[in-house]
Amino acid sequence: MIEIIPDIRDLESYVDLAKRRSLGFEYNDFFDPQLLDDDGALEERIDLYRGLNRPAGLDTMHGAFFDLVPFSRDRGIRSHSVRRMQQSVEIARRLGCRAVVFHSGLEPKFLNGAGYYDNWLDQTADVIRNLLAQNPGPDIYCENVQEKSPQSMLDLARRLEGEPRFGICVDVAHLMLSKGDPGEWFGMLAPYIRHFHLNDNHLQTDDHLALGRGAVDWRYVFGQIRHNGLQDVSCLLEVNGLEKIRESLEYLEKTEQA
Repeated sequence: MIEIIPDIRDLESYVDLAKRRSLGFEYNDFFDPQLLDDDGALEERIDLYRGLNRPAGLDTMHGAFFDLVPFSRDRGIRSHSVRRMQQSVEIARRLGCRAVVFHSGLEPKFLNGAGYYDNWLDQTADVIRNLLAQNPGPDIYCENVQEKSPQSMLDLARRLEGEPRFGICVDVAHLMLSKGDPGEWFGMLAPYIRHFHLNDNHLQTDDHLALGRGAVDWRYVFGQIRHNGLQDVSCLLEVNGLEKIRESLEYLEKTEQA
């Protein structure tokens, strides 16, 4: 399943493209704190998407991530973070999404701090486990952001081994910015990978370019996806605008045929 990000400014065009190409949606509206704090606007946005009558269990949603530290030692920050994550899961449930994606929140520059990593792992696993237990709706996927290796994602997945509704979302662009090897990442995480985020960059900043417009070696990436048996895992073309989406779809087709 290939997914795209719908844009409410031209929603009809995105719905039409999704129907013609059998695409899923990943809703990217609901990580905006201003929207989340405006009850009226939030309900209006949820109703707008619910009115599309999308098939239940087809789409995904990106959860809140701005300034969230659910593993913070500060009780107030931790409480607010968990509240935002709960809000995200509830919105995803109301939209009939099969999963909500959260950032890992891990900051590599702090890894030398005493107990930082262990606290991240313990608290993040507990928060996710509690969210899953309290919400019978969507799955929860954890996305890599600044990780230099797949080990932290693997540790988290193993900690949540008994939770069938937990999975890993590999953002390939983030992986490449961290100078990682997709082969290593996919090989280590294959049993837990449930979703991909795909966009291109020049290996310097998170540019969110159409596929083929940057320096990512997509032939190698897709080869490693197939090698590790992940070719049926859903992927989001995480680019904005119909032009970038169409260009990325065309690139995917050409790459598959080559």
